[in-house]
Order: sequence, then structure tokens, then C-alpha cells
Amino acid sequence: MKEHISTSKFDCPSEEIASYIEGELSPVREIELEMHFAGCETCSAELNLQKKFLIALDHALESEKQIELPVNFTKVVVANAESRVSGLRRRSERFNALFVCAALFVFLMFTLGADSGKALSGFMTVFEKVGAVLAFAGHCAYDLAVGAVIIIRSLTSNLVTDSTLSTLFPGISAIGLYVVSRVMPLLNRL
Repeated sequence: MKEHISTSKFDCPSEEIASYIEGELSPVREIELEMHFAGCETCSAELNLQKKFLIALDHALESEKQIELPVNFTKVVVANAESRVSGLRRRSERFNALFVCAALFVFLMFTLGADSGKALSGFMTVFEKVGAVLAFAGHCAYDLAVGAVIIIRSLTSNLVTDSTLSTLFPGISAIGLYVVSRVMPLLNRL
């Protein structure tokens, strides 16, 4: 006759059955559970049910065929992903990114409090130096343009009296203005 160790559902270690199956319990606890399974029909049935479930699951996973992908699957996925990513291409996205950066900057200033002047001193130093370089480049471009105009005026003032050269003066002036208009934006980027 089997000795019935526990008949109450509350005494059954049903939450440890999965650990028992996986072999995660200590050897002493495994022996205790085996003794309990021998006397408890509920836990024994639960143990058998979980073992059957794991066997069925293993069989289903082993017999499942692999999905065959088309040859150009990767290329299609990459092309779709690249075509749907707009990123910062739209103006509203740029505005949103600028707004988030400004909000983070304001938050940073509030968190720094009185020390924000010290934190910004390095940024202000770099900003002043970049501004000085840009101002220098702008003055160089302005001086270059003024020098070109003076040279063109001095060369053409003696030649304007000749009737054939007076017809070329508007063309030379237009070319000079075109060149200066193309050079100025390049210098402003520096």
C-alpha cells in the first residue's frame, strides 16, 4: 500500500515541477520531490502532463520545415527600408530636431543653475574664435572684391574712349559681377 504523504493542494509543490524536469533543483530537493510524486496522484499527473507537453513541443519544432526565402529577399528588404526612411529630409523633421535640441539645452541650463556660466564659458570661447575667423574671411572677400573693382575701373577708364572697347565694358563688368557673386557664398561658408 502506498503511503500518502500529502493530500492537500496547498502542500503540493506544483511550481517546482518545471524546475524538477529541467534539472535545476539540488539533489536533496529532487529526492524529496520524487518521494512526494510517489505518494501524490495530483503532482504525479501534473509531472506526466508537463513531460508529454515538452515531448510534443520538441517533436513539433523538429518536424517543422524551414521557410525558404527568395533569392533577392535581402535586397528587397533593404530597398524598402531605405525608401521608407525619411529621417531629417523634411523641413518639419529638421524643425522638430532643432526644437528637441533647444529644449534639452534649456533643461541643461536649469539643471546646472548658477554653474551654467562656467559650463558655457568653453562654448562661448569656441564661438568667439569661429566668429573671428568668419569675420576675417568676410573682410578678405570684401577687400578682394573692392580691389577687383578698382583694377577693372583703372584698366577700363583709359579704354572706354575707344569705341570697340566701350562695347566690351558691359560684358567685362557682367563677367566680373558673376564671378564675385559665385565666390562670395563660398567664402561665407568658411
